[in-house]
Amino acid sequence: MSNYNLYDSIFEPICVVNKSNEIVYYNHYFASFFKKSPRILKKGPKLRSLFTGFEIESFLYDIQGVKVGPEVEIYLDDQTFYHVIIKAIEANDEKIVCFNDISIEKNLYTKYRYQIEELKEIHNQIIQADKLSTIGEITATISHEISNPLTIASGNLELVDALISNENIESKDLITGSIHDTKDSIDRITKIIKGLKSFLHNKDSNKKFISVEKVVERSLSLLKVPLEQDGIKVEFDCKSSSIILANPIEMEQVIINLVTNAIHALVDAKVASPTITITITKDDVCHIINVIDNGPGINAENKDQIFESFFTTKEVGEGTGLGLAISSKIIDSYSGSLKLVDSDSGCNFEITLPKMETTSFTDSELSINLDFKRVLVIDNEPQILNLFAKYFKDGPVNLIFASDAIEAQRLLLGTNVDAIITDYDMPEKNGVEFAKELASQGDETPVFIMSGVAQKNLIAGYQEIKGFLEKPFEKEDILDLLGIKSEENN
Repeated sequence: MSNYNLYDSIFEPICVVNKSNEIVYYNHYFASFFKKSPRILKKGPKLRSLFTGFEIESFLYDIQGVKVGPEVEIYLDDQTFYHVIIKAIEANDEKIVCFNDISIEKNLYTKYRYQIEELKEIHNQIIQADKLSTIGEITATISHEISNPLTIASGNLELVDALISNENIESKDLITGSIHDTKDSIDRITKIIKGLKSFLHNKDSNKKFISVEKVVERSLSLLKVPLEQDGIKVEFDCKSSSIILANPIEMEQVIINLVTNAIHALVDAKVASPTITITITKDDVCHIINVIDNGPGINAENKDQIFESFFTTKEVGEGTGLGLAISSKIIDSYSGSLKLVDSDSGCNFEITLPKMETTSFTDSELSINLDFKRVLVIDNEPQILNLFAKYFKDGPVNLIFASDAIEAQRLLLGTNVDAIITDYDMPEKNGVEFAKELASQGDETPVFIMSGVAQKNLIAGYQEIKGFLEKPFEKEDILDLLGIKSEENN
């Protein structure tokens, strides 16, 4: 028994049980933790009699080395409960059992989780308020975009009415054309309204793979009228395809805020040839978006404050002072950055966002299930990537994504996967070339090609290709390709 005396100095409940799981030793902290007197514990009660909520005897059965249990709740006789992690070590014919009490940490975690949820809700409310402010600023665009098709529709209906009263059979073609134009006008209005509903929708926390170019194009379309009315030229230069994992509505909000600020600066300064330049570039790990104007720039004394909430250089009532603050928080939430770049003239805001490969790898590491196969999916179409993510959000596959072969090779330098599914048509290097290069490096990971049926013959005979996934495909097709039984057949 003296061998166990050293446990008396440890501030964790520790006991030793025999083959029958009867207590043969306990330290001082064990007695106080379980609220049992030494008189009771010296009788050698079974460990299971001290608490409920966890099958301790099943846990202690067949221990080899050190065994660590899951986080569990145990209940004492007085119905108090603790969050514990139970650890056991086999020592000859006995077992040493330690109850790691994490109740305080668990309670703090729960408290902080609730506080974080409250902060998220407040943050969402502020973002929603900024959306409403943004909608107010682009009302001219909305009014113009809707009034034009309404005028066309109204004029065509008047023409149809006049033609119907005319018995001339040659009027039929004119009537058909007028009806077609009216339908187009109504479709245009419907599209505008749907876009506004999407922008104002409050439940926009879901991330998906999106094209940054498309985000910029949609944002500029909402600002089309003020840009044209104020004679502002927009230059959009996209040097590379750029797919990120983000919420498209939030990203549009950021671009609209930056471009709107540039419009105000150019108009207020009465710049002779006002120009806004938007560029998209990338380096090894990030996509970089620059929104640049040739206005007067920002005063040195204001540069340190522009990202603070409610800071504005506009007159009272003309600005909320939330646009840049919210934009910065949105970009931060995607592990990116929004900063003002020093320049000799004008204003240059730079957004840096991690490539989708980095984000998807991090997400995969955080949610990895060792029972699932790990699969790398390579495609430069956001819709395909989103389809895979939708199919396997709950398993039975852990997914990592890449937008092209070069990015995929970078990923494979730092991680192992069980299989690779790659599109055939990709920039710089097609799927077969990627598979052959991988095989030449001694990598035996099975590679599957996905493409339309027309490309199936192109890959026939390549031993580096282990299978073909024909587009369009369903979840079952992917599972069959990977040799995974579907839940329906299990």
